[in-house]
Order: sequence, then C-alpha cells, then structure tokens
Amino acid sequence: MHTRHKVVIIGGGFSGVYTARALSELMDQTIDIELICDRNYFVYQPLLPEVAAGTINSQDAVSPLRLLLPRVKVRLAEVIGVDFEAKQVRILQGRRRIPQQVRYEHLVLASGQVTDLSRMPGFSDHSLTMKDLSDAYRLRNQIIRCLELADVTEFPELKRQALTFVVAGGGFSGVETMGELVEMVHRTRRLYPGIEAGEVRFVLVQRGERILPEMSPKLSAYALRNLSERGVEVRCNTSIKQATATAVVTDQDEVIHTATLVTTIGNGPAPFIERLDLPLERGKIKVERTLVVQGFCDVWALGDIAQVPLEDGNCAPPTAQYAMREARCVAENIMKCMYGDNTLPFSYRPRGMLASLGNYAGVAQLFGFTITGLPAWLIWRAFYISMLPGISTRLRVGLNWLFDYFMPRSTVYLEQGRAPACRYRFYAQGEEVFASDQLLDGLYIVLHGRLQMTGTRANGEPFQRCIEPGDHWGEWILTHSGLTTGRVEALEPTQVLVLPKEDFTRLRHALPGFANYFSSLDPERYSKEAS
Repeated sequence: MHTRHKVVIIGGGFSGVYTARALSELMDQTIDIELICDRNYFVYQPLLPEVAAGTINSQDAVSPLRLLLPRVKVRLAEVIGVDFEAKQVRILQGRRRIPQQVRYEHLVLASGQVTDLSRMPGFSDHSLTMKDLSDAYRLRNQIIRCLELADVTEFPELKRQALTFVVAGGGFSGVETMGELVEMVHRTRRLYPGIEAGEVRFVLVQRGERILPEMSPKLSAYALRNLSERGVEVRCNTSIKQATATAVVTDQDEVIHTATLVTTIGNGPAPFIERLDLPLERGKIKVERTLVVQGFCDVWALGDIAQVPLEDGNCAPPTAQYAMREARCVAENIMKCMYGDNTLPFSYRPRGMLASLGNYAGVAQLFGFTITGLPAWLIWRAFYISMLPGISTRLRVGLNWLFDYFMPRSTVYLEQGRAPACRYRFYAQGEEVFASDQLLDGLYIVLHGRLQMTGTRANGEPFQRCIEPGDHWGEWILTHSGLTTGRVEALEPTQVLVLPKEDFTRLRHALPGFANYFSSLDPERYSKEAS
C-alpha cells in the first residue's frame, strides 16, 4: 500500500495554475494535488485592457480551472490561515462560514498580490483597478458613461471632467491600459456628435524617470513618443498624492479634474499572508534559490508574492513569463523532495519582453533585438495567443482581433446589478440560522419572528436566550474575531436584517453614538451570546 502524498496550492493565477499543471504532468498515482482559490476560473490578465476596450469578448480572457486542470482537485474557498506545525490550511467554504482544515504535505503559496490602496488617500474610493474581469467591466462602463454624459451636458466643467482620463502607473499594465483606452475613445467618439477630438484628454502618471522601465531606454522612448503623438500627456517623475470624486492631485500640486482614474499601482500581499509567521520583505515572501520559503522545507512560494533571487543578485520580475518558469521549478523540486533527491535552484534567461501600445503599435525586446511599431504589435499578439489555453479560445480571440479591424466597437452599457450592503434573510420555522464554531458575516437584527439561541457558557453551564423583534446579536464576535459558541434556530418564520462586518466596523469608527451603544451593553449579555 503506497503512502499518498498531498500537495496543496493556494492561488488560481499564473503561478498557481502552471504549478498545478506541471505537477499533474510529473505526478504518479501516489500524489494528490489540490488547488484552493476564491474563484473557479483563471484570468488571463494581459488581455484585460482589451476586454475593457471591447476588442475581445470577456469570456475569452478567462478559462474554467476544472477545464484547465482535469487531474487536479479544485476547491472554491477562502483561505484564512495556515497551521504550519499541523500542516493544515484553514479555509472558509460556502455561506455557513464554518472553518475547515485541509491537510498538506507540501504547500505552495501562489496567491499573488492584491490591490492595496490604503496608503494613498482617496484611491480606494475613487479609482478603478485592472486585476480581474469585473475590473475590466467597470472600466468599460465608466468610459461609456463618461462619453454619454459629455455628449449631452450643458456644463463645460462637467464635460471637461468626463472627458479627462487618468492612468496611474507607467509599467506594462498602465501603458497597455492607456493604449487601449485611447483607441477605444477615439474609435467610438464619432458616435457622439457633441464631442470634439480636442476636448478629450489623456494623462499617464509615472513615478519613475521613464515609462516601461523594465525595457530598454530605446523602447521606452519609442513608447513615450507613440503615446504623445496620440494625445497622451505623460507625466514622469510624478505621483498622485490624493484622489477625490472629481479630481486627482499630483505631488507637483497639479490638480487634474477627472471622473476616471485607473490605478495599476499599489499592490500588497493577501490579508492571510500578512497574518502568517513568514519572512517578508516589502510585502513579499523571502525564498531560497530553490523557491522554498526561508526557514521551511515543505512550504514554497513563487510569482509576484515571492521575492525570488536570481543568479546575478537581482530578483525575478513579477511577470507571467517568469511565473510560468518558476512554476515548473517548484513542481520539479517538490517531486525531488518526495523521492529524496537534491533540489535545484531556479534559473531562467527570458526570451524577451513585449508590450502593446494600441492602435496597431507595440514594442518588443527579443533575443537582444529591439522591434517597434506594427511588427512588434503582431509579435505581441502571436505570443499571447499562443499562451491561451485551448484551440477554441485561440480561434475565438484571433477572430475577434480580425473583426475588430473592420467593425466598429460596441458602446452598449452593460449595467451590473448592485445589491445593497444591508440585506434581508428569511428563515422558516425550525431552520438552523447558525451552528457552533462558525464565523459570522455581519450584525443580525431581527425584524419579525423569533429566534432561539442555545449554548454552553465557559463554566460548562448551559444557557438559552430568545431573540425578539428589534433585538440583535453578533457584535461580540465581530469585535473580537472569534467563533460562535452556540446554536441559533428560528422558533417561527423570521426575517432578519444583516449589516455586513465591514460596514459594521466602519460605522463603529465613524459614529461615536453607534459605538457607544454597543459599548454600553451589559457584559453579561455577551457571556450568553452564541455569537
């Protein structure tokens, strides 16, 4: 009887998916692979600007994880922690939010970085990001909304604001987003007779000395010249120090009135990574050359969440090209560990770098050669279409690119329904509302009906409490980050109002009276709460 080995991978981006694929190619019948992700699809991020611009269909920029990884167990869940001693990943799965544990023998951290705009005033509230498919939808809707407003408004200041588009960040993502944004606006502008070409303004803000700093100065200068000729104002050595609903302010004290700010900067580790006892430097996990986390022998990290050292003393850039090669290295080293072989250091010489500037222009740095203009743009498209999973996806994207050359862009505004933050829930008589050892998702207020809470106090004494209309529960668990200690059941048909945890916390900080009310409650009440 063979002992089964378990490899758990956290993250469904380039790093996680390609690690799982490499392991599935190398594994035998004694190895189980499980990938944990909070979404069941893989996003091909380089194509998000084209989704936002309407060049390709949204479904062609994503692929189902189960289709990509037929030999891998995919678990849709939220990771909340890792017990390294017990070798268990703690997750939340489903609406009931009962913490569960997933055992592992080797753990791969490939969660990538999330957008962290907390250090830049106003960015969280007034900027758009380009990380996921929903971000591309929001940017597309925002562009169309601004064009519709600018075409009919009679207020000059509103029109200037609507027709000013600002992108923060001059790296690959920022430049490609700006290039596609410019092309979309100019190609659809003829549908809006009230907008003149000279009324549209584009501003690209780059903190460094030049845009596309990862590429050669020659290609960076070409990209700058190309964007400038198309009407983009490029601000190098400049950063945005604050954003409001109607303007951004740079560190040069320039006020740019705009309704659209797209940020491609401000990345940080996922919240659960920050809570782990791992060696971090500038938000990245420190790893050895073999990609094992420093101080561990069974935990690995790669991609833009890891600080990967290279032979020349530098660190690997957070690009898809490097992530795919790192994934292969991690997979091979995990297999070597399982069979008692020596692991090998990560080593990779990139083939080059590519960037699209939109309007059939690009820049490429391949095998020491620099290529610009249409040839570079064609190489960019050929390279990325070759990386797309599946023949059908490649064919659809190729046809979309072909049709885009002849056909006008769609200006259909795809409004996505927005549910209110507070929501209602209905429970039938006898239905369990919460069980013991769950995490609450908010403050629960009974509108009508009755609930019964049963549990055991810390001293072992059982208790029972009836929750009537106008009463509430959950504030203790929300402020102390614990688990429920009892069971809540509906005694009769009951409707409750749920105030989400994030909004409950915001109100406590913003309204002293709100916070004082909960602080003034009898402490004995909390000893009786199941939440």
